[in-house]
Amino acid sequence: MEEEDAGMEEREMQSDEEDEEGMGEENTDDSSEDEKENEAEIQRLEEQLSINAFDYNCHMGLIKLLKQEGELLRLQKARQKMSELFPLTEDIWLDWLKDEICLNEDKSNRETVYELFERAVKDYICPEIWLEYAQYSIGGMGSPGGIDKVRCIFERAVTAVGLHMTKGQLVWEAYREFENAILSTVQPPPGRIPSREEQEMLNTQLERIHKLFRRQLTVPLMDMEATYEEYEDWSDQGVSELVVPQYSKAMQEMEKRKSLEKSLLIAEPPKMSEYQSYIDFERKEGDPARILIIFERALAENCLVPDLWAKYTSYLDRQLKIKEVVLSAHERAARNCHWTMGLWKSYLQALERHGADHQTVSDVFEKSLIAAIIKATDYVEIWQAFLDYLRRRVDFSKESSQELEELRGAFSRSLEYINQDVEERFGENGDPSCMIMQIWARIEALHCKNIQKARELWDSIMTKGNAKYANMWLEYFNLERSYGDTVHCRKALHRAVQCSSDYPEHVCEVLLTFERVEGSLEDWDLAVQKTETHLNRLNEQGAKVRIFLRTVL
Repeated sequence: MEEEDAGMEEREMQSDEEDEEGMGEENTDDSSEDEKENEAEIQRLEEQLSINAFDYNCHMGLIKLLKQEGELLRLQKARQKMSELFPLTEDIWLDWLKDEICLNEDKSNRETVYELFERAVKDYICPEIWLEYAQYSIGGMGSPGGIDKVRCIFERAVTAVGLHMTKGQLVWEAYREFENAILSTVQPPPGRIPSREEQEMLNTQLERIHKLFRRQLTVPLMDMEATYEEYEDWSDQGVSELVVPQYSKAMQEMEKRKSLEKSLLIAEPPKMSEYQSYIDFERKEGDPARILIIFERALAENCLVPDLWAKYTSYLDRQLKIKEVVLSAHERAARNCHWTMGLWKSYLQALERHGADHQTVSDVFEKSLIAAIIKATDYVEIWQAFLDYLRRRVDFSKESSQELEELRGAFSRSLEYINQDVEERFGENGDPSCMIMQIWARIEALHCKNIQKARELWDSIMTKGNAKYANMWLEYFNLERSYGDTVHCRKALHRAVQCSSDYPEHVCEVLLTFERVEGSLEDWDLAVQKTETHLNRLNEQGAKVRIFLRTVL
C-alpha cells in the first residue's frame, strides 16, 4: 500500500509539473502575443503622429504603451517630441523626471536631470515639481557650491509657488527643513563651547531660519496658525513684536480668500466659474503677484481653454508688461491652444512689442503655419499680422532696403500660400475680397510711390471674381483718387459702371459726380450715355426676370 501511495504521489507530482509547464508555455505564448499587439499599436500611433503631430491623445497613448513595454529610449524620444509641441502636465513631468532620475542615478553628471527640471517648471505652476527639484538638488549637495545651488532652487520655488494658498506652505516647510538640517551640522556637540567662528556660523544659520519663518508668516496661506505655533515653539526668543502685525494682516488676507478656496475644493472640474470668480476678486484687489498666481492655477486645470489664455495674456500685455513673464505666457498659450489663431497673432505682437529679434518673430510665425489652425480665414489673419510686423520694420524714406524686399517677398509668398496650401486644405482661400493684395497695393502707392504696381495688383484682384462688386471698384477708384491721376480715376469708374451688378445706381452716381468736378462737357455726355445705357439694360433684364417668374408661378 505504501508503495502504491508513493507511486500515486509521484504520478500526481509529475502531472502537476506537466500542467505547470503547459501553463508556463501558455503564459509565454500569451505574453508574446501581447507584445506583438502592443508593438503593432505602437507603430500605428507613431504613423498617426507622422501624419498629424498635434494629436495630443495619440502622444499620450504612445507614451503609455512605451512605458508599459519598458522601451526607455523610444519613451525618451516620444516624451521629447510631445514636449516640443505641448506644455506637459504636472503628472507627465513627474513621471518623466522619476524615470530620468533612475536612469542617471549612477552617473556623476546630474546636469541632464537639472536641465529637465528647468524645462518642467516652465510649463505650468507646479508645486510638486518644485519640491522634487529641490529634493533632487539636495542629493547633489556634496559637490562644490552644492548648498548654494539648493538654496537658489528653494528661493526660486517660493517665488514661483510660495503664494499658492493651499500648496505654498509645502515649499516653505521643505525649505525650513533643509535649513534645519544644515543647522544640525554647525551646532557644536553638547558640552563643548563653540569657537568664535563656529558661533558666527551658528548665528548666521539661526537667522536664516528666523527669516524664513518671518517671510512665510507675511504670506496669506491656509493653516497659517500652525506655522505661527511652530515658530513660537522653535524660537528661544518667541515671536518678534515686529512680526505680529504683518502676520495679522496676512491672516486677514487669507480669511478674505478662504471661501473662494473652499469653493474650489468642493467644485467639480473644470471649476471655471469658481476660478473666474477668484480671478475677478484678485483683479479688484489689485496685487499683480496674486493675480498671476490665480491665473496660473486656473490654467493648470484648464490649459485647453483659449479664452482663459486670452484673458491672461491680455492682462499681462496691458498691466504687467514684464518681458519674461509676458512672453512666457504667450508662448505657452500658443502651444496649449495651437489651433487658436488669435493666440498666435497676439504672440507675434507681444514679441514685437518687447523688442524680440527678427529671427525669433519669424520662427514663431513659421510655427503658426503648421499649428493645425482650423479655418481658412485664420491663416489669412495670421499672414496679415506678420505682414503688418514686416511693414513696420521698413524705413520708407529709403528707395530700397533689405526690409522692403523682405516685405514684398512675404506678400508674394502669402498670396501663393493662400491660393495653394490653404485652398487645397479647405476648398477656399479664405480671402475672397483679396484684402492682402489690397493692403499691398495701398503700401506700394502710399509709401513706395509705385502706383503702377498698385494698378497691377488691382487688376489681379478684379480677375478673382471681384469685378461685379461696386465697393471693390470704388475702393480702387479711391486709391487712384489719392495717389493716381484723373485719367485712371475715370477709367476705373467707367469699368465699374460696365461690370458691377450689386449697386449700379450708386456707381453711376459716383461717376456723374466725378465728371461734375473734373470733366469736360464731352466727358459728361459720355458718362450720362454710359450710365443710362447700363441702367436701362439692367431694367430690361429685371423686367424679363419678373415676366419669367410670373409665368413659372
